[in-house]
Amino acid sequence: MKSILYVTPALPVGGAEKFLVLLANSLVNELNKQIVVSLSHNNKLQNEFDKSIRFLVLPRFGKFDIAPLKSLRKLIKEEKPGVIFCLNFFSFFCIKLVTWGLQTKPPVVVSYHSTIPENRKEHLLHKFYARLISKKDLVITVSKNQEKYTAEKYQISTDRFKTIHNGIDLARWYLPGTDWTAGIREQYGIPMDASVIIMTAAFRPEKNHRGAIKSLRILHSEHRKKAYLLFVGDGILLEHCRELAKEQNMQEFIIFTGSQQDVRPFYWASDLFALCSTSVETFSIAALEAMACGLPAVLTNIGGANEMIVTGLNGFLCDSDAADIALKWSTALKTDFSPQWIHNHVRKNFSAAKMIKKYKEVLQIQSD
Repeated sequence: MKSILYVTPALPVGGAEKFLVLLANSLVNELNKQIVVSLSHNNKLQNEFDKSIRFLVLPRFGKFDIAPLKSLRKLIKEEKPGVIFCLNFFSFFCIKLVTWGLQTKPPVVVSYHSTIPENRKEHLLHKFYARLISKKDLVITVSKNQEKYTAEKYQISTDRFKTIHNGIDLARWYLPGTDWTAGIREQYGIPMDASVIIMTAAFRPEKNHRGAIKSLRILHSEHRKKAYLLFVGDGILLEHCRELAKEQNMQEFIIFTGSQQDVRPFYWASDLFALCSTSVETFSIAALEAMACGLPAVLTNIGGANEMIVTGLNGFLCDSDAADIALKWSTALKTDFSPQWIHNHVRKNFSAAKMIKKYKEVLQIQSD
């Protein structure tokens, strides 16, 4: 197999999308041709692909706009890719539509990066998508918990699954060689002796920034820990969260940095990484990146969080309610973690090299 067609609903700055960029760029030397098709104009990561990778935008201009699907079908007939690689199930649904009736259909791989659906509509859609999975299709999940949940919830045969944990590029994510703390803290007015909790996530409902803000208030009032909370990212709920921070009288201790091109200095200036997600979250790449930079993590116990956290050694798991989040933050900030051990744990288990090797095996790609 010497060519892959990737199909993604969009390419915003997100964990699944960053994974897709890393995978495609890692296969440049092994494949003759790679084509990425985005079904949206939201493509902030487009320029991250290697220049040898062809990138096409086929957006819809309404629910009943079938022009992009016609273009995609034509592309598949002309290019005859060795495999079609779908990022999540909406892309898979589109591919099922456009390959209907084709005499020769490439094998389809679905890279699935979600677990608990955000709402009933998403649940019903996934039940429908599940009915489209054939014996020739493969679903790659990114955690064993996700595989088990998806197979049981949507009644999909377990032989249709393969689990490959996400991995990250450890040439980029590493322990700081110099003291980065002063610069970032000085820039944002954070005292050098204060504890800093960092959360890098788009401001979307399932990421639960609201819960994080309420947890910080509890951390201050009940646990007597005057920590700062660093929000890195943007999104539809950003302004709402600014208002909530004021309502909770936490605006002095919550820093909104907006989206950042390079988040590493922010990790190096922090003491603890947090994710408070209530759904969707499956195997957080942001958490892996933060831990590779030496940070312990407190993650809500959903998706594959318990497959990356070793309690007390690289962080803690918590429920999604504010009280338990605050309790685990307090516990973590009192724990003497080893940044080197945390980094080594990521290097041993969740490196990009290890992940790419497994994808090559699944996709039957031979290295030169």
